[in-house]
Formats: sequence, C-alpha cells, structure tokens
Amino acid sequence: MSNFFPRYVSNALPILLVFIFSIISVQALSQLVFSQEDSDPSMIMSKSKNSEESITSYNDALIKAPLIVAQCTIVGIVFNQLVFSRIFYNHILMNFSGNSDAAQTNLGTEKRVSLVIILCVIALGVSCTGFMMLQVHNLSSELGLGFSDTLTIVMNTSLYTVWLLRIVTAILILIFSIIYYMLSKKNSITKRIIGNSIGKIKNIVLCVILICGSINIISNGIVSHNAAAEFLPGLAISADWFHVMAVSIWVGGLFYLSLILLPAIRISSNNLAYGTELDTADERIVVRNSFSLALMLPYFSMIAVICLGVIGISGLYMAWIQLQSTESLFDSLYGNILILKLCAIVPMIVLGAYHQIKLHFVMVHIAQRGSKLQEQSSISSKINGEICYNPFIRFSKTIKIESLIGIVVLTISSLLTITSPPSMVHSGTQMQIEGSGSANNNLGSNISGEDNEITPRFTDAFTIAASILASIVLVMSFIYYRKSKHELKSTLDLLKPQ
Repeated sequence: MSNFFPRYVSNALPILLVFIFSIISVQALSQLVFSQEDSDPSMIMSKSKNSEESITSYNDALIKAPLIVAQCTIVGIVFNQLVFSRIFYNHILMNFSGNSDAAQTNLGTEKRVSLVIILCVIALGVSCTGFMMLQVHNLSSELGLGFSDTLTIVMNTSLYTVWLLRIVTAILILIFSIIYYMLSKKNSITKRIIGNSIGKIKNIVLCVILICGSINIISNGIVSHNAAAEFLPGLAISADWFHVMAVSIWVGGLFYLSLILLPAIRISSNNLAYGTELDTADERIVVRNSFSLALMLPYFSMIAVICLGVIGISGLYMAWIQLQSTESLFDSLYGNILILKLCAIVPMIVLGAYHQIKLHFVMVHIAQRGSKLQEQSSISSKINGEICYNPFIRFSKTIKIESLIGIVVLTISSLLTITSPPSMVHSGTQMQIEGSGSANNNLGSNISGEDNEITPRFTDAFTIAASILASIVLVMSFIYYRKSKHELKSTLDLLKPQ
C-alpha cells in the first residue's frame, strides 16, 4: 500500500502529457482555422428569420449525434483502458488466475477495445462525411448552384478544414488501433503481460490514439457557438474542449465498464470456477465478481468525480457566455434544450451514487465473507443466503441503463450545436454551415457595422449566480474526491490478501 499511490501518479504521467499536448493543439488549430481566408463568404451567409430557430435542420443533429457519440467513446475507452488495464491485471487477474488464463483474458479484453475503437472510427467517418455532404446539398439549394460548384466553395472554408482534421485523425486512430491489437496478440504468448517492452509500446500506442481523439474533439469547439464569443474566444474554445473531454472520459468510461470490463470480469470468474461442483462454482463466481467490482468501482468513482467537477465548471462558463441572463434559460429554445440535457444527466448521477453507496457496500461485504468462509471450506453453507442478491448482475443492468442515458445526453448535446443561443439574438446574420452558431471567425467573414455578440457583464445577477454555482461545484468535487480516495484506501485494506 505504501508505494501504491506513487505508482498510480507515475502511471498517470503519460495521460497528463496527452492533455498538455492537446491543450496546445486547441490554441494552434483554432488560430489556423480563424486565420484561414475563405472565398466568397457572403455567399455562405444568409439572414436568419428568427434568432431562436435552429441554424440548420434537425436532420443535421441526427447525423451529428453518431459523430459525438463516437468521439466520446473513443476517448473514454482509451483513457479508461490506460487507467484500468494495469490495475485489473495486477490486482485481479494475477491474484486468481494462472499466467495462461490471465494472458487469454487480457488478450480478449484488448481485442474488444480494438474492435470498439474500429467501429467508432467507421461511425465517425461516415457521420462527419455525411454531415458535410448534407451541408453542401443545403447550401447548393439555397444558392441555386450545382453541387460541385458549391463543394468547391466549401472546400475553401473552415468546414472543409475541420472535416479534413476529423478524417485524418480518424484514419490515424484506425491504424494505431490495429497496431495495438497486433501488439496485444504478440504479447499474449509471453508470461509477463504488463511491464515488458511490448506492454510499454502498447501504452504509447494508446496515448497516440488518445491524442488523435482529443484533436478530433477540438474540431467541435472550432466550429461551435463558443468560437463566436467576443469575450476571450480562445478561452471559450478551451472550455468547450475541457467540457467535451470530461464528458467523454465519464460517459465513455461507462461504455468501457459495460462493454470491456464487465465481460472481462465475467470471463475470468468463469475460468476460475471451471471444473468445480455447480453450487460451489456459482458461489465462487459471485464472490469473485463482487471482489473485482468492489476493487474497481472506487477507481472509476475518483475519475467520475473529477470529470463532473470539470463538466460543471466549464458548463457554467459556457452558459454564462451564451445565455447571459436567467430568463434566457426558460424563454429560449437553446435554454430549454439545455434544461432537457440537465434533466437527463440527473438520473445518471443518481445511478452513479447508487452504484457507489449501495452496490459497492454489498460487493465488499460479499467479497470479505466469501474469502473468509472459503478459507474455512464452508462457503456453500454460510454465504448461500447472501448471494441471492447478486450485485454483479444488478450492476450489469444498471450500468447499461446509465450508458443508454449517456447516449441520450450526447444526442441532446447535438441539438444544442444546431440551435442559436440567446447571445446571438442581435446577430444580423446566422451560420448555414456546420450546424452551429459559429460567427465570422469560422468562415472568415466580417459583418460590417454589427457585432455578432454582446459581451457578458460581470456584475449582474446571472454572473453572480453562475460564479456561486461554480464555486459550489468546485468545493463539492474536492470533497467527494477526497471521500472517494479514502474509500479506495479502505477498500484496498479490506480486500487485500491476508
């Protein structure tokens, strides 16, 4: 235990470097797009009949939703694989399985990681390409030009730059995910899965995939409402990136638990119970599953608490930029969609609390009782009454429900990207490309004599309320992080081998 947290910090250093590199990329890429000279921008802008209408159609949001889900899944899966792979192998697989079984289970886990990433890359490429083609089609109908002529115009705008950025990073992610699986397959023939040279190369490959996924997410901020902010647009874009990255790590982490970690735990437990009597095997599986989840949940709880803090603070900042008044939250379509998004997040937080408070307690209790009674060779008679409530099965169901709600939240987020925020009520023109409220910077156009946005005030009630809420979120995140850290230590002490 004494050297656990230093090792934990050292394992987090590659992830920290990924974030630093991505933050630098946010500024560099935003400057690249903003400085781009677009041809004939006046042909790409048109008057909006109502500033509260969607800038594009809801078809754009439906096409863009798979893009956002795929981006979040890639980043979340890779991030959590970097965090959990060593923990799962060292603390669970090697404590219960032989080298051969551990290697096979580990290979199956990494195969699923690669498969999920590849499927997400395909969805990402199809979604972003279909989205751009739909925008070109809509623009060609509006301008009365042919599709090829309109495509030529769009290729000189930031829309094409963003599409190219997404496609290039998606291809790189695809290549490195295949490399990752090939390295995993090669590593499965060795006895030492973690810590050898191939294992280190696999972590580097995952970091490269994470960087590419982070850069892919940057493209959302470059053509978002925040790119049009007159007040520190670079900060607004960075806040948008931090917001989406935190959502990706949290919601993508739920996908990781349901698609990757739970099947790995189930397979390893079944391998452990193979060859024993039916009743004893079932009881061993329950104990083993409970032990594994009881150990892994506090780790994810720490990550989720940090992510929720970042989501809350960055979300409040962006709401301050875009809403600019409490009334706009209820009187505008943008505000109503934001309320719907917040309402969808609430059951996710409730389920997360249920997992951490109720199910985790039961898992620890069953794991403790099971290990003690197993030593006494009386597990069948003593624990039989307690395994009627199987927390692993309950968790498997509720985590899938939470993941589905997460997809709903991401879909609602895609609606926000195509809806004009109240900050653009006084805008003389509205974007017709990329389904967002990006202003003149996105397409290199300047609207003469009119400001596209009113700079937020610092002394009004809405600003004060947002600041107070942000402070509360920060303090609560710190408190619950300390609590999760303490719970992790307690769990490790309770479940460590005697």
